Amino acid sequence: MLLFLLRALVVVAAVWVPLAHAQVPRTPQRDPVRPTREGLRVDSIPPLPDVIRLYGDTLDVSFQLPDFGPSPDAPRLTLADAIRIALGQSPSLGIDVLEVERARNDATRGNAGFLPTLDANGRFGGSYAGTFFGGGSDSTGSGGGSSGSTNLGADLTLGYTLFDGGRRDATLRRLRAEAVRLGLTADAQAEALAFAVTDAYLDVVRQQGLVVALEEAVTVSEDRLRIESAEVRIGTAAEIDAALALSDLNTDRAALLRQALGLQQARATLGALLALADPEAVIVTDTLALGPAPDLAVLSGLAETENRRLRSLEVAEVVAEEAVREVRAEYLPTVRAVTGVGLSAAERNFFPRGDPTVGPDFTYGFTASIPIFDGGDRRRRVANAEIRVRQAELAAVDERLNLRAAVARLRAAVVGYRQLANLEAQNRAVARQNVRVALAQFQLGFITPIDLRQVQLALIDAETRRVDAVYLAQRAEAELRLLAGELLPADVSYLGGE
Repeated sequence: MLLFLLRALVVVAAVWVPLAHAQVPRTPQRDPVRPTREGLRVDSIPPLPDVIRLYGDTLDVSFQLPDFGPSPDAPRLTLADAIRIALGQSPSLGIDVLEVERARNDATRGNAGFLPTLDANGRFGGSYAGTFFGGGSDSTGSGGGSSGSTNLGADLTLGYTLFDGGRRDATLRRLRAEAVRLGLTADAQAEALAFAVTDAYLDVVRQQGLVVALEEAVTVSEDRLRIESAEVRIGTAAEIDAALALSDLNTDRAALLRQALGLQQARATLGALLALADPEAVIVTDTLALGPAPDLAVLSGLAETENRRLRSLEVAEVVAEEAVREVRAEYLPTVRAVTGVGLSAAERNFFPRGDPTVGPDFTYGFTASIPIFDGGDRRRRVANAEIRVRQAELAAVDERLNLRAAVARLRAAVVGYRQLANLEAQNRAVARQNVRVALAQFQLGFITPIDLRQVQLALIDAETRRVDAVYLAQRAEAELRLLAGELLPADVSYLGGE
């Protein structure tokens, strides 16, 4: 007991050692937006110098974390801002949107064959026929003869299909359904991009939280080395105690450096999804905190009716069915009405001489055609179209089964990770108090460095588990909203009118 009191008095006395040669410790540079909390720094002991002497050598213990952070003028983005930027600048999504526009241009009555056709024709030509011998004699009594003519004309021809077995109706319905399908596909791609941005954004926030946790670990290890160095200077501790403290400090600094590098890479991944010129120039402003719990029953119900990928596959069934009707309509006759009006000029000379016969032309008529034999081509195309219908049905069934399994998995994940995050938050709060008490006890000599290190590692583990649990809970909620069709902003849709 007397030894403990003596050691405590010595450590307190060390506080009054002149600090002329001591320097303020360098701390890692923080991002402009970072989670903060009450620090664990012990200010009642001398600060850590840049160099210490161990085993007769002078060791540089200063540490400066590389500047991986974005510039202060980088854009500050909430999650909603990041999603809107990605939706507006993604080249791959732009390709899908143009495909939707192309399909809408195709889905017209004219493209389906409902409108009449009007053709303008012009013609000019001449002919000459001559004989070498025979054929009687002309009025002059000479043998042989020749003839020539020149024709010039123009006409307009109007045609309309009166009946085609319903092929035009099936074609129009197929084209419109295809435009809807592509619109739903584009919306699904936009939602997938929004989820990717959400995941990357949350990962940046997660990495920042882990960096803060490791910064606190470095702070505790620095305090431990400060205490051990002070005791070594006054002869109440051995150099090996300071050496072990320095080793643990370097271990924590290396972990912090790796985590800072992971944060920089996560930020670059987010910037790439946003299609920024400088992928690293982005600052996230949202924090890693759980909001109100979502209504899981409502989201599960929406996943059955509003999931865009499932709806796209269901519309694909309609497209395949209309394609079958198109081919089957070819078995029925096609009836067309044609009428035309024109003007023609004719002259009985091979070369025009300026004395033509000019008159109007008028034609009309009806045509009916039905294919008799095509080598089984129609039968083959009908069979293949029916196969595509069955494939579309199976794809929709498969997607529905996977969707239900994913919803069940995510519902459990949301509930479990939220509860886990609350437990780990409590563990983190207790672990922080344990570190404060352990530092005070270590400073007074009541516990060993090993005890302090175990308490310190327990805090790192608790904070890491808490950050991971919150991240996984938020990610599961975002994925569930994706399956329910609720992840896109309300004013963003490429579907148009159905």
